[in-house]
Order: sequence, then structure tokens, then C-alpha cells
Amino acid sequence: MREPKLIWQLFPINILILLGAMLAIAWYGNHSLRIFYINQMVDNLEAQARIIAPQVGQLLVKANFVALKDYCFQAGQRIPTRLTVVDQQGKVRCDSDRDPATMENHADRPEIIKAFNGEIGISQRYSATTKQDMLYMAIPVVDDKISLGVLRTSLSLAAINRELQRLFTRMALGILIITFFAGCITLVVARQITRPLELMKLYSQRYAGGDLTEKISVTGSEEIVSLAQAMNKMAAQLDERMRAVQGKRNELETVLAGMVEGVIAVDPEDRILYMNNSAMEQLGIEQTSTKRSSLLEVVRNIDLLRFIQHTISRDKSGEKTIVFNQGKCDEKILQVHGAQLYDAKKNRIGALIVINDVTKLLRLENLRRDFVANVSHELKTPITSIKGYVETLLDEAGELPQHVLDFLTIISKQANRLQAIVEDLLSLAKIEEESDREEILLERGSIRNILQNAIEACSAKAAERNIQLILHGEDHVYAPINGPLLEQAVINLLDNAIKYS
Repeated sequence: MREPKLIWQLFPINILILLGAMLAIAWYGNHSLRIFYINQMVDNLEAQARIIAPQVGQLLVKANFVALKDYCFQAGQRIPTRLTVVDQQGKVRCDSDRDPATMENHADRPEIIKAFNGEIGISQRYSATTKQDMLYMAIPVVDDKISLGVLRTSLSLAAINRELQRLFTRMALGILIITFFAGCITLVVARQITRPLELMKLYSQRYAGGDLTEKISVTGSEEIVSLAQAMNKMAAQLDERMRAVQGKRNELETVLAGMVEGVIAVDPEDRILYMNNSAMEQLGIEQTSTKRSSLLEVVRNIDLLRFIQHTISRDKSGEKTIVFNQGKCDEKILQVHGAQLYDAKKNRIGALIVINDVTKLLRLENLRRDFVANVSHELKTPITSIKGYVETLLDEAGELPQHVLDFLTIISKQANRLQAIVEDLLSLAKIEEESDREEILLERGSIRNILQNAIEACSAKAAERNIQLILHGEDHVYAPINGPLLEQAVINLLDNAIKYS
């Protein structure tokens, strides 16, 4: 439901308040004037009654009711007032407008009752006799403190009602005119109030759309101007921060776009948040927008999909080697690293995947390994031959000159050294071959036998340096081991210890 505008909230309220106030004033004025006119009429009726009362009293004392009737008729003709005389029993003795004989007993009339009690009786009511609203004023008629009856004077309220009705009509017309002009003024004032607010609304929509450069310039009350200044300050701060964020974002995108490694960011629903060009190239994806696309729609390798989903669901990072396009001419070997993404509140928001194309590196490594293994095997035979010939010559040392013996000794040492290097290379190639397996093969074996073999292999070097190798420990110690790897590791430790002792 659309909310009403401020101008249409202010306008009806002001008009209703103004109209209510004017009506209240009109009602109060009309009521006050009515009371004023009635009080004036009461005063006139009382004055007239006071003048007529003495003559009425004399006629009542004489019980001359015929003369009393004539007097009331004549007096009622001279003044525009109805006169009525009532005796102590409430019987109407004379009336200036009606025949007393046709009138009912007036003892129960409110103004008559008060007059009987010695008070001035005043009453307003509809008269069944005259068929109109009447104002009655009654005073007691007294002779030597003896109550003879009541003299009542009355006037019709029709004239007052008509006058008040005309006055109220004029006041209502005035109220309508005043309300019309007040409404126009209210619209103008409300428009002056809402125009700056509408302008600020327009600028706030521009701010929401990212246009934070324009400033709001409004005039009006202090509150509106202060609000506009606050919005300008807010827009300037937001613009500064947005520029800083945009700059950092551009820097980050530049760095990620320039990386050789492929980078993919995904959310917990397997939707792609970011993918750089390297990742698209490595995975054979067309250079189109992949943001917010489903991972299943973009990535076609099942092993990579499983790794990404596994990374999202677990709490630690991991890595895996994946063969992409296996068996095809463009086969690739990808080293994939995965880690979880968290927001500032430590809530998991997805995962980050880094892809390295290690195809060339692994090929070169395999070439190096094969070369080392082949060269080592090829060198082993001539080195063995050289050692054999040198040892044969050294066995016949008595027939050779001393300098030849020195050369042969040097050759023998260097041949032994070269043979040790070749054996180390072969061992290294074997270790690398074992490490390439996903799991190292372990078999239950004797630890003591491994240590004893390592000591025998290093005993000659130890003897040359006058070092004695002694094995202490239990004879029957077994564990799951890889015998050749463990033996080579112990030999390397002993060889280094002998060499640097």
C-alpha cells in the first residue's frame, strides 16, 4: 500500500483544526448572543410586569375580573407582549391573546410555581397555545404582603431564532471563505515544507544509485537545512569510502587477473563468486561472465567438483592433484588448493580454490628423474671397472714407482667417492619414486636388522676416522616400516655424523 504524501497529511489536519475551531467559535458566539438577547428580553418583560403589576393587584383585590380582562387586552395591545394573570389556584383570570375560559390551569407551570414562592419565574418552552417557542417571565402580585396571584409576561422566541439563524448563516459563509483562503495558504506553506524534502528524496535516490557527487542545496527552516547539510556530509564520506573500496577492488582484480594461478571463489550454494582468466584458461572455459553461475554449469571435471564441495563442507584447507582431460592431447595435471572463506563475524561464506598447472613441471621432473636414474646406472659399470683396475694395480704396487702409487691411490679414492655419489643418486631416485605414491608401503619388520645393516654400510668410513659404531637395544623390536627407506635414512644420518665428527 502506497503511503500518502506529507502535503496531504498536513493539509487535511490543518483544515480540520481550523474548521473545528471556527465552528466552535461560531457555536459559542451564537450561544452567547442567544443568552444575551434572552437576558435582555427578560429584563424588558420584568420591567413591563413591574409597571403593570400594581393595577392588576387593585383589580384582583376588587375581584373585578371583567375590568381585569379589558385592562390586560388593552395593555397587551399597547406593548408587543402577551400578558397573563393567574390567581392563587392557578386559574387564568385574563390573557391578552387568548380567552381565559379556554385555557387550562397554569398551577403546574415552572415560572408560575416560582412566582407562587415569591421568586421571579423564568422559563423557555414550546407553547401548545401559540404553537411556537416562548419566553415566560412571572412575578407575584402582592397587596399588603398578601399574595393575590401571578402576573406573567411572555414573548415569542421566533424572532430571536430567525435573527440568530441569519447570523449563523452569515458566520458559516464567513467560515467557508476563511477556510478556503486558509486552505490555500496551508497548501502553499505545506508545499514550501515538502519541496525541500522531495528534493532530498530525489538526491537520496541518486545516492542509492551510486551518484554521490552532487550536493543538495535547499532553503527553509533550520531543521531542513541541517538535514540537507548532514546528507551532503554523508554523501561526501560515502563517496570517499566507495572510491577507496573501488580502488582496492580494482587493485585486487588486477592482481588476481594477472596471476598465473587460477583462482575461483564459490559460495555455500556452489555458485561462482569470482573466477579469473587463468582459471578459465586452465579449465577450458569460454571468456564469458561466470559470476553467480552454478558450479555444475561451468566446471565439467567431476574430481574438481568433488574437491570444491568437500572444501566447502569441511573446516580445514586441503590440496589435490587432478588430471584434466585425461587421455586427450591437451591433458593437464592440475595442483588444486582449497581453503574456506569467512566474513568479519567468522561465518563461513564459501571457499577459495587456487589452481596450479603443474603439467610442464611434472614432465620436467620426470625427465630429470629418468635422466638421473639412467646416468647413474650407466656410470655404475665404468666406475666399477675403474675401481677394479686400480685395485689390481695397487696389488702389484711393488713393481711401480712411488709417484704412480700416489696417483693410483688418488684415483682409487676419487673412484670410491664417485661410486658413493652414484649410489646416493640411485637411492634418491628410489626415494622419489616411493614418495610419488599416494601411500608409502609399510611392512612389519625388525628395527634392529635395519640399524645393523646401516652400521655395516658405514663401518668402513667410521674406521678410517677411528670412530666405533655400537648398537644398543632390544633384539626383538618390530614395527610397520618401509625397510629400504628407513635404512637409507639411517645411513645418511650416520654418514653425516661420521663426516663432521
